Amino acid sequence: MVPFINKFNAWLPTVGARLLIRDLETDVREGTPGSVNIIVEFDSKEQAVTAYESKEYQELINLRLQHSDINLTITEELTN
Repeated sequence: MVPFINKFNAWLPTVGARLLIRDLETDVREGTPGSVNIIVEFDSKEQAVTAYESKEYQELINLRLQHSDINLTITEELTN
């Protein structure tokens, strides 16, 4: 998993992303999420979609799949 994490961390700034939360020991009170939670911020939903669909991230997925089973969602920022 370390190769994925290192490459993922190096890739984030190249797509204008910011790592907001990385909790490796999540305290799950309800539901069945994993024990690791990550929140990455982009300037827009479109930027996140473009980053996800990029050749570079698709290659990273292959590294990640060897070690994890995840739920990944791309959401819009809550604004009032």
